[in-house]
Amino acid sequence: MKKHILLFTLILTAAFGYSQSLMFTGKPMYEILTKRLGDTLGITNVELFPAIAPFHVNNFDSLVSFQYYDSTAFHRVIPGFMIQGGDPNSRSGPIATWGLGDPSQPTVNAEFSVAKHLRGILSAARDTDPNSANSQFFICVAAAAWLNGNYSVYGRVTSGMNYVDTIVSAPRDAADNPFDKIEMFVSYIGSNDTLPNVPVHNSPAIASVSASTARILKWNAQYDGIIYHIQVSTDSTFATTHRNVDVGTNQYTVSALTPGKYFWRVYTNNGGSISAYSSPWYFYVTGTGIEDQVATTPISVYPNPSAGKFLFSNLEDESTIEVVDITGKSIFKTVSKNTTTTVDLTNKAKGIYFYSVSTKNKRVQQGKIIVQ
Repeated sequence: MKKHILLFTLILTAAFGYSQSLMFTGKPMYEILTKRLGDTLGITNVELFPAIAPFHVNNFDSLVSFQYYDSTAFHRVIPGFMIQGGDPNSRSGPIATWGLGDPSQPTVNAEFSVAKHLRGILSAARDTDPNSANSQFFICVAAAAWLNGNYSVYGRVTSGMNYVDTIVSAPRDAADNPFDKIEMFVSYIGSNDTLPNVPVHNSPAIASVSASTARILKWNAQYDGIIYHIQVSTDSTFATTHRNVDVGTNQYTVSALTPGKYFWRVYTNNGGSISAYSSPWYFYVTGTGIEDQVATTPISVYPNPSAGKFLFSNLEDESTIEVVDITGKSIFKTVSKNTTTTVDLTNKAKGIYFYSVSTKNKRVQQGKIIVQ
């Protein structure tokens, strides 16, 4: 495709270097006043994400500090996709040069993340070189999944998205330039120092059991969550981790699991700050085919947990009871000729074990018991 056709391949112009510190107390906020033919269209407010893309945020902030964006245009509009602006050529240069940028401007290296290009997201335009971003940016009017992980998300619209919709609907030429120039004037208006909430566990159930070597871990999405960081470990202190990753949704599939107990926890990144980690949740992977399920027969096992003795009742005649440890090794097996029988594990270590009850080689119930 031609370079000017791709939003994500346009040359950006990020000017004059970094004039301020990379440190922000939260998410810096700006208003973008737009005018068409001298008449005000409206104000769109945005907040930026220094906890995700600090160099892009600092670059934008430094440009705003000396009114670099003022009277530049939203020079490219594509309905159902995005609006793009911030090229210094669009102040007074020929329209054919709008979007080409100024090659003398310094660039900002890519800060790709798992943050998603959703409606209202502000992201860095660039050329084919991932590290070519500078002053030009775009605002998505719809999700653009093909940009995820390839363009640097660094902010979002907080209000005035209706004016973005007005701009993207402007009559335009074959190069997607609006027929009437739409200028922007950008001002710093404060900081959003809201701290993100700690994620809340959803699934799998705490202490759930499965022989599967992969689990889908889910938590409740936080209203301002942009990225979630998840750790999975066989160690409750997370001194070592099986997985240590960022995700852009409120779930993650962890794979390559082996028999044992796994702990996992998550924190929220709202773009400006990160929350504390959630309390650790845990699940088990067994070395057998035993999994949590609803019993097909009403067999009772009590007390559970216990000090080691468990009474199995409502058994059918000649029911086979087998108990295995977390690795799948059989540690107890008996055939009961009564409706009740006692399983004695008092000589076993404290912890979780798994039982199955079957009659004539047909499994009818399985679950876990806890020796405490």
